[in-house]
Amino acid sequence: MLFSKWTIYQATALSGLMALAVLAESFALNIGNALTSGSVSSMLVVLTFILLSTSLIHLFFIFHSKKSERFLSHSLWNKMNVLSGLLLAVAVTVFILAAVFTPLNDWITDGRWILYGLIYFFLFLYSLFVLSVVHKMKQQSTKETKIEISFGATVVSLCVLLFVL
Repeated sequence: MLFSKWTIYQATALSGLMALAVLAESFALNIGNALTSGSVSSMLVVLTFILLSTSLIHLFFIFHSKKSERFLSHSLWNKMNVLSGLLLAVAVTVFILAAVFTPLNDWITDGRWILYGLIYFFLFLYSLFVLSVVHKMKQQSTKETKIEISFGATVVSLCVLLFVL
């Protein structure tokens, strides 16, 4: 069924991501400057933004698992950890090349929605990668359990990564 209640919930999760970007923009939160300033309060703002974004992405996964019987059970998911890892590596490489060889900084300054789109894109790819690794390690667990474990692992790893930076 194309338009089930789970599809509406997924659209709500995506709308939540858009609303979060609008909210961050309305308070003029510059995520990049908050990361480089090093103060604890700005780091907490960034961590809250990432936590809420990751929560909404994983809610999208949960709603999709309710909607689709094949989610996490298709044979492609056995190779998804390699595929999603390669896709994430290629995306990071393309982003770095775009930052070096194009006026990406000017584009992001002119259109802040590009920044939020890039953040959401990379959070989605990273969440998908972590979910695929958890799926590979926890073969006998339920879909919802795998998504919950991947949510925790994603949030903890992103927090550690931000504190290391």
